[in-house]
Amino acid sequence: MKWTRRLAASLRQRLYPEEFRLPEADFGEEQLDLLEELIQMIQPTLCQADAAQKQDKRQMARFLADLGTGIWRIRKKVEGLKRMPKELKEALFALESTWDSMSQGGVEIVDHVGEVPLGMVPRVVRTEDVPGLEREQVVEALSPTILLRGEVVQVGEVVLGRPAPLVPVPGEEASHG
Repeated sequence: MKWTRRLAASLRQRLYPEEFRLPEADFGEEQLDLLEELIQMIQPTLCQADAAQKQDKRQMARFLADLGTGIWRIRKKVEGLKRMPKELKEALFALESTWDSMSQGGVEIVDHVGEVPLGMVPRVVRTEDVPGLEREQVVEALSPTILLRGEVVQVGEVVLGRPAPLVPVPGEEASHG
């Protein structure tokens, strides 16, 4: 081990009270050199394992986003039905059970309709003038925002409605002047 590393390790130990300091390693130079060589040999494998784990997390996040979006779309379609056959009600029970399981597992599916968008979530895809609106708000969700334990795995896409410009009634302007 180089003398600078030893000095740095010794100084780090001095940051702690004496009773919490680690004893200096009782390795010889050859052992330390061998240990460092072994670390250098396995480091690429550790980096590959880390990259694979990150890839697995991305794939899982993508899967959860796709699953959540699919369940959300089914719920949206069913909400519009006036009548529902018994078989469909039973299937919906299973769907709701899946929704609840995902929620308990830390997956949150956010629709955004009726919200006033603040910040970067969701992504506004289109803006429309909507008569009767008093302020800007989400009028349609094209896809939901999906979070896993508070982290966004899919940014929702929405249509933002804004108050339609007032159209003057003919003849009204003349009466004000």
